[in-house]
Amino acid sequence: MTHVAKHRGPDGFGFAYFNGAAEDAGQSFHDQDRWPDPARPRVGLGSRRLAILDLSAAGTMPMQIEDGQLWITYNGEIYNYVELRAELESGGCEFNTRTDTEVILRAYQRWGADCVNHFHGMWSFAIYDRLERYVFCSRDRFGIKPFYYFLTPSLFLFGSEIKQILEYPDVPRAINETVASQFLAQGTHDHSDETFFSGIRQLPAGHSLHLLLSESDFSIRLEKYWELPLHEPGDKEAHREQEYIEKFRDLFRRSIRRHLRSDVPVGSCLSGGLDSSSIVAVASAENDRRPIHSFSSCFENDSLDERPYIHEIVSSAYVVPHLVFPNAESFWKDLNCLLWHQDEPVSSSSVYAQWSVMRAARQARIPVLLDGQGGDEILCGYRKFYVFHLWHMLKRADPRVVPEAVAWLGGAGGRNWSWKHAKRYVPHSRNVQRSMVERTCDADFLERTTQFPAVPIGPGQSLRKRQKADLMRYSLPALLRYEDRNSMAHSIESRVPMLDHDLATFAVNCAPNLKLRDGCTKWILREALKGVLPDRVRLRKRKLGFETPQREWLAADSSGMIESTLAHQALAAGRILSQTKIRTEFRRFRDSQPGALSEMELFRVLSLELWAQVFRVA
Repeated sequence: MTHVAKHRGPDGFGFAYFNGAAEDAGQSFHDQDRWPDPARPRVGLGSRRLAILDLSAAGTMPMQIEDGQLWITYNGEIYNYVELRAELESGGCEFNTRTDTEVILRAYQRWGADCVNHFHGMWSFAIYDRLERYVFCSRDRFGIKPFYYFLTPSLFLFGSEIKQILEYPDVPRAINETVASQFLAQGTHDHSDETFFSGIRQLPAGHSLHLLLSESDFSIRLEKYWELPLHEPGDKEAHREQEYIEKFRDLFRRSIRRHLRSDVPVGSCLSGGLDSSSIVAVASAENDRRPIHSFSSCFENDSLDERPYIHEIVSSAYVVPHLVFPNAESFWKDLNCLLWHQDEPVSSSSVYAQWSVMRAARQARIPVLLDGQGGDEILCGYRKFYVFHLWHMLKRADPRVVPEAVAWLGGAGGRNWSWKHAKRYVPHSRNVQRSMVERTCDADFLERTTQFPAVPIGPGQSLRKRQKADLMRYSLPALLRYEDRNSMAHSIESRVPMLDHDLATFAVNCAPNLKLRDGCTKWILREALKGVLPDRVRLRKRKLGFETPQREWLAADSSGMIESTLAHQALAAGRILSQTKIRTEFRRFRDSQPGALSEMELFRVLSLELWAQVFRVA
């Protein structure tokens, strides 16, 4: 279970074993493949290390304090560990390492389960209290770091990746039909605690998990320790714009400074978009005159290529650029490997652009990257948010709706919006979604799922509430899964400063017109970085992100993967997909027939089937 995820930690590994009794001191081994004596412990902890802070042997895990009373296995970074350590030392704590790992243990020793409310960062950890015979697990507020688990009355397994749990004997590889149907119909996943594997769940973001080992049967208690707070706008908010801009700027800079803390080199993704460009520009200014290495995905296709914006940032800051050029040949060659690392199907080939960037960072020996993930959710960067904004303005008869609609439609928003993008958000598009399933799925599966629940991803009750839904359910969780697996597949720690919870809370609660104004998204970020970002980037309206020429890649199928996949006598996901129907739909797509499924819909079908093959699901 530990070594199958060695890509997450190439710098060492360790194990700790216990028989479960309070008086048992346990046995631990670092960088040794050893079983304990006796060889059937009741409790086992495993860890792979990616050394970022305190590169000495003192940072190995599982880590213990107080002669083995508390043990931890942990993935992540607590960025305010410096301040927390000083606070704990002032209260009498003594430290043996310079790691944030020990800070977590000491914080738990001081504050118990409430320690997580003191952390700024990303984490997924389990602490074993040997004397209390108790396990405390936690996942960070936004779920940046993963935590999966499998529970029976006599067994509790957990890991950073699903494949670790699948290594354990007798864990079933059964497909979760509800999750699969929602994925095919709407492209949604990671919106609940369920996964594509029946019986394997994920600890929700902002939750902790409690397990008592003293009870005969295992049962867990989940505790929500944090929820994104929403505040109604005050009457004076509109008259305090400059104050809000300055507050945002201060929070943003503070988050960048903390995310730069590392004992190894830190670089950044750079798409040329507003979020990553802002991070690179500020990080360059905050990085003590050391260059920032940036990593970008580029294409020769002008409609997807952002090199002009990338060059603007590189020429205006202390940046060493690295450009990668994903292509169809490498995509088809790497797709199965990517799906193995992702553990679950992916909804588009854009994941591969990020995969290529992370691989380039590892080749350049930059083990930490900053990324702009979360910026679109906290600042209403997606096209859909402008549509939702106009919808809510129209509902309350706001007279500004007309000039705002004209400004948006006259800019990049209207040109880039189409029915294929909009239909998944329409409240009454259930028939459209059902049609997608009916056109690709097996007849027996359709009978079993006549009432599968649709995921409500419409405009929501307000813009703030819709942002919160995207952050906690519909958009960000899936993107963070892609981010974590793509980065860790190449032993890269990816950090997302836009998701500092103070910054995110402030941005979400800003009035809508501080985020969406005059046809522009992210207005407050653009204003906050005047004089820092080149205006060509700061004022750009066209948005791309890590996109790929997916339609061309599918149509070309340069490696023949689609043909070979559909040529199998039986599909691996045959409990769900119909081979005959899928062959028909891919033929209609290649022939550009009217009414053919889109490349987005067909990629989901292909991704589901290839995933089922890679993981041998039943």
